[in-house]
Amino acid sequence: MGLQGKNTAEWFARGKASLVNGVSSGFRYWGDEDTLVIDHGEGAYVFDMDGNRYIDYQMGFGPVILGHGEPTVAAAVAEAAAAGTTYAMTTAGEIEAAEKVRDAVPWIDALRFTNTGTEATMHALRLARAWTGREVFVKFEGCYHGAHDYVLFTTAGAPVGSLGSRRSPVPWQASSGIPQAIRSLVRTVPFNDLDAMERLFRNEGSAIAAMLIEPMMGNCFGMMPEPGYLEGLRRLCDDYGSLLIFDEVKTGFRMALGGAQEVFGVTPDMGTFAKSMGNGFPVAAVAGRRDIMDAWAKGGVTQAGTYSGNGVAVAAAAATIDLLATGEPLARVEKVGTALMEGVASICAAQSVPVHVLGHPSMIGVFFAQDRPTDFRDTAWHDADLYEEVIAGMIGRGVMPVDDGLEPWFASAAHSDEDVATTLHAFEEALIEAKG
Repeated sequence: MGLQGKNTAEWFARGKASLVNGVSSGFRYWGDEDTLVIDHGEGAYVFDMDGNRYIDYQMGFGPVILGHGEPTVAAAVAEAAAAGTTYAMTTAGEIEAAEKVRDAVPWIDALRFTNTGTEATMHALRLARAWTGREVFVKFEGCYHGAHDYVLFTTAGAPVGSLGSRRSPVPWQASSGIPQAIRSLVRTVPFNDLDAMERLFRNEGSAIAAMLIEPMMGNCFGMMPEPGYLEGLRRLCDDYGSLLIFDEVKTGFRMALGGAQEVFGVTPDMGTFAKSMGNGFPVAAVAGRRDIMDAWAKGGVTQAGTYSGNGVAVAAAAATIDLLATGEPLARVEKVGTALMEGVASICAAQSVPVHVLGHPSMIGVFFAQDRPTDFRDTAWHDADLYEEVIAGMIGRGVMPVDDGLEPWFASAAHSDEDVATTLHAFEEALIEAKG
C-alpha cells in the first residue's frame, strides 16, 4: 500500500500522461504508488490531493525558510505580478533587492541576479575561469552544485567504492550525456581533508581557476567543516591565485542572514545564492568582489538571462530579506532546529541506537552509525535501511522529512513547538517500530 490516496493517485495518473514519471524534477519521483501530488501548503504543512496533512521538513528542498504561503511575501509578489514582470530592462525593484542582498551579506561588493542555483554556479565558474585565465576547478566529493555538466561529478549519489584512493580520487560521472572532455577540467577532493587539497595544489595549483564548495555539505547529512578547514582553503587560494567560491544556494539566508561567512568567519571571493533568498520563489544571484565581478562590465564574458531579476523574483527576495533582517524568523529556526537535534539524539540514546545528529539547526542531518563522519566517503557507515524505515514510519504518521538521509531536514520559522513535539513522538514510534 503506497502513500497515494484515491484522489492523489488519480492526479498522479494524469500527471504521468504529460510529465515524464509525473514530475518535472527526477528527485520528486518516489515510485508510482508513493509519489505525492500536493494541493497546497500552509506555513509548516503541505496537503496532498486527498487532504492529508504533513508537517513538512523538505520545505521545497530548503527554500521555504519563512513557511509556505507567507503572507507578506505573497502580497509583495502579487503586487509585482500585477505591475508586469519582465521588461528587458532594469527595474527599481531589482535595484532595491540588490541593495538588500548587499546589506544582508556585507562582504558582497556587486552581484547579478539569475533564476536558479544551477545557473548561478554555471555563471560563477565561467567568470572565475575568465578572471584567472585558467580552466581547471576543484569540486568536493559529495557536494551538489546543480544540474549543469561541469558539476555533475562525485555528487551525493556517487557510489563510495567508485571514488578511487584518497590520494588520487577518481571523478564519478553522475549522468550520461556529459562530454568526455569536461572530465579533464574537474578535480575532486574529499571534504575536510586539507592534506589532500595541499597535495593537489602543489601539483596543479597554477592551473586551478577556483574551488567551488558548499561551506556546509547541504546534500550530505549537513556535514560541517572541521575547525581550520575553510581557513586552510582560503590560504591556498590566496597562495596560488585561485578563487574561493562558496556555493550558498542552501546555506545563504538560512544558516544566518549573512550566510556561511557570518557563521564561519571565512570570506570567499565569490558566492552563489538562491533558495531561502526568495522563500520558494525562483530567484538566485552570483555575487563577489568588485574587481572580479567587473569582468562582466568590461565585456567579453557572457552572462545573460531573459528572466533574471524579473519583477516577481526580486519582489520575493526583497520581502523575504526584510523579514529575515528583523531577526525573529531565524531565531525561531534556531529554536526549532535545536529542539529537533537534541530530541532526536535523546531518543536514539534511550533506544541504544548509535546516531550522530549533524549540521546546523536550520539544516539537520541524522546519521545512524557508531562513528562520526567528516566527509562523503564516511557515508558508507550510515545505516541507510534503518533510516529509510524510520522516515517511512514518520511519513505514515504525518511528518515528512526527505526519505534520503543525505538530504537534511529543513526547519522553518513556521514550525511550532507543537510541531516539534509531534515530530519527535513520530520519530520515536517509527524508530521503535523499525528496530522490530
